[in-house]
Amino acid sequence: MSKNWKFVKETDMLFEKAFGRDHYWHYHPDGAENAESYMVKVVVPEGAGHDFHRHPKMHEILYILKGKAEQWIEDEMQILEIGDSVYIDADVVHATFNGGEGELEFLAILSPPAGWGAGTLDVSNEEPYSGYRSK
Repeated sequence: MSKNWKFVKETDMLFEKAFGRDHYWHYHPDGAENAESYMVKVVVPEGAGHDFHRHPKMHEILYILKGKAEQWIEDEMQILEIGDSVYIDADVVHATFNGGEGELEFLAILSPPAGWGAGTLDVSNEEPYSGYRSK
């Protein structure tokens, strides 16, 4: 039986402010050794978002906790609300914007850990993504 587990209390989460968003890491590469996935709660202020990007070596699942997300996957957009989710395969361009009033909160689960080093690549200034929505 595997003995790899970790409890994380709210007061023990790693906090990161990134590009105007608050990240509350439950499981992050720096604190979850041997984890098979990472999880972060993201808080996006009204009018903000995470512009078009891709994770070359990691897939992602987003789960909406609060507010409305204007969720883009390549050239398709849907509004996601509390309880909605989306799976995004590795290297697929996507963007998440706060599509409502107040804060947007969602959980992002990223996997596999080996893909972390490939990073997040911003493509928001590239065609066709730069033309999908007015900035």
